[in-house]
Amino acid sequence: MLDREPAEEEFDSLFAAGLDDAAFGREHGFPVAEFDREAPTLADAIASAVRAIDSVGLVALRVLDQDLLTLADIADRIGQSRESVRRYATGDRGPGNFPPPVDPVREGTVFYRWSEVAPWLNRKLGLDVPETDFALVVANLVLQARQHRGRVAHMAALSDLLAA
Repeated sequence: MLDREPAEEEFDSLFAAGLDDAAFGREHGFPVAEFDREAPTLADAIASAVRAIDSVGLVALRVLDQDLLTLADIADRIGQSRESVRRYATGDRGPGNFPPPVDPVREGTVFYRWSEVAPWLNRKLGLDVPETDFALVVANLVLQARQHRGRVAHMAALSDLLAA
């Protein structure tokens, strides 16, 4: 997802910056770039695409994934009822220690990370569900941190946590 759609006159610069493998458009009303990039790893592909986007003055806001889900979404993915998944989450069913919600104090709909739930389902319940590539999770965290780094006093103290 991008901060804006590229202007018509920017497409030559995008191509010259190595974004010839990208298609630009809108998804659900938001500007996006889709890539078909060859790279040794997903992390390398994401990093090189973000650097190329940066070089032409666009800003990559996030990598689109389906990591944030409600209990109903999780139930749909694994073919179980919402009530059954709710009971896993509350510990009333299953082995316990279901991953915590992302927003536990929020009233109403709460969200869970598939990147945390899928390994739990695989390990604790023996369900064969696809896991998220953690490069997507980390890429989104890094892109989010980049957006806020100018607002944080002594950002280096927090950046050092990544290396710790």
